Amino acid sequence: MNRSPNGNRNNDIARNNNRNRNDDRGNLNNNRNRNNNSPGINRGGNNNRGNDDLGRRGNNNNYRRNMYTRERPGYRPVYRYDRRPVYSHNNPGWRYNYLPMRNSYFSTLPSTYININFGGFGYRYWDGVFYRPYNNLFTVIAPPIGIFINVLPVGYSRIYVRDYPYYYYNGTFYDQRGNDYYVVSPPEGAIVESLPEGYETVVIDGETYYTIDGAQYRPVVVENGEIWYEVIKAN
Repeated sequence: MNRSPNGNRNNDIARNNNRNRNDDRGNLNNNRNRNNNSPGINRGGNNNRGNDDLGRRGNNNNYRRNMYTRERPGYRPVYRYDRRPVYSHNNPGWRYNYLPMRNSYFSTLPSTYININFGGFGYRYWDGVFYRPYNNLFTVIAPPIGIFINVLPVGYSRIYVRDYPYYYYNGTFYDQRGNDYYVVSPPEGAIVESLPEGYETVVIDGETYYTIDGAQYRPVVVENGEIWYEVIKAN
């Protein structure tokens, strides 16, 4: 990875460290402690409230923020770190709604972004979100499989699928290989507590599903009664 001319790799690492990234703890991960499953393994369970909640959800577009389009791009992406995530059974994107939405367009990026050359294309990365240049703009994208970063974003979650650890943040799954973290296809059976903004709602035979970045999720009720999201089809 190459830093942008306005920043350097060490500063990026220091910036992440100074924000107190804590391995699977920290304030942004406190809500995960409400799950009483085995550590790091999130399974569907107690269905006491599931039928009523899942039936009421329908299309959640009312929770979406305004999207910045190519015709009306935003000036610079805003990361609302002042907003503490609050669980909502009606909003699959409750944890990540402070981040720029998928497919949004911006005129400029924070000066400390990282340049990543991968597959013959130049990508930009800043604090857990990937961007790709589009003419004179930048659009929020799902990162391509195989691209990697060297520091996980603040607020990531560690998830075990068939006893193998993955790292999850804002719809992206990472696999640690040496000192780097590679983007991988969502592993089927993984259960996450929230989806990125920009998901689509699909109703099939009366059942509600969510699609994002080519993957499909179904809502499940975990042991503490919360609604989480299981990968049922990978991209």
